[in-house]
Amino acid sequence: MQSEVTELPESPRCPILKALYLHRNCKLRTIPISFFEYMPALQVLNFSRTRIKTLPDSLFRLCYLKRLFRNHCELLTFLSPKIGELKQLEVLDLHGTEILKLPNEVGQLTNLTCLELSFYSDSNSEGDKGKSNALIPEGTISALSQLEELSIDVDPENERWERAVGASVNDIRGLKMLNTAKLYFPYVEHLMNFNWYSTPIERFEFTVGRHAKRIMSRFPQDLQYELEQWDRCLKYMNGVGIPFDIKKVLQHSTAFFLDRHVTAPKLSEFGIGNMQQLKCCIIGECNEIDYVLDGCDFSEEESSSEILSEYSFDGHSLGSLEFFHIYYMKSLRGIFTGPYTKCTQNARVISNA
Repeated sequence: MQSEVTELPESPRCPILKALYLHRNCKLRTIPISFFEYMPALQVLNFSRTRIKTLPDSLFRLCYLKRLFRNHCELLTFLSPKIGELKQLEVLDLHGTEILKLPNEVGQLTNLTCLELSFYSDSNSEGDKGKSNALIPEGTISALSQLEELSIDVDPENERWERAVGASVNDIRGLKMLNTAKLYFPYVEHLMNFNWYSTPIERFEFTVGRHAKRIMSRFPQDLQYELEQWDRCLKYMNGVGIPFDIKKVLQHSTAFFLDRHVTAPKLSEFGIGNMQQLKCCIIGECNEIDYVLDGCDFSEEESSSEILSEYSFDGHSLGSLEFFHIYYMKSLRGIFTGPYTKCTQNARVISNA
């Protein structure tokens, strides 16, 4: 709970305490060495959004700990290898806490069902430039056979992730229980190798394509919030052409963000039949687009027997769309061209900025 706690007692005796919430104590900087010594029953620990820099060894002796939350701890960049001693751990949430690298010992947490990671953005830290898997050791993720939720948040300009992503994708795609994933793929080939549609993933946020973090900082926060409302989101950045695997993911997506596509002259190039589940669509800085949708594409797909999508048309082009936003499109002449009488008629917002 949020309060003004600035320091903690040395070794409080709490033999039956099962949950401890220290989060949002922004002035809390240290945890005494023996603080957890007499908390043998502790199962839930949350010290998110504090100023803690290091963790005491007594924490790693909490043999019944199941849920550990340390998100948005900006000063805590090191994850101790002793984390592997918490054998009963089911949830490890480090979202927003940018660690330098993941220790091998995380692979010993075989009861883990939820893992959220964020990585430090300095690509040259700790002299890892020559190590292909310095960020996530190969085989660490694949050892977590019970994992259901995985989020890996990384700076898109992080060179260490680019070197590690291939091996990490190979590890992740073997997780049979995985149903929720948030991942960044620098290249479409990484998405293709992931072979995600062979796994039971029900919720995802996939970002595909190299881009600069400073450019994404221009992206309005209200639009980011809108994308986060949907359970299956595809972001395609700085793309060239219309790759098959992008179309395949698009079939299952409820939200689509297309940013700075280099060659696409219209959104319907991605296949209107592949966008039948879309509830939210945001397009920005795609300078080759003059019209977003071409009704002729819809007519051609409707009569074709080779439509990629497994979903049938209901007579509407993007008939499920509820939110539609366009911004910074210097060549845009209009939203529709050609026959489009039933296009996006359910959309609650069509915006052109």
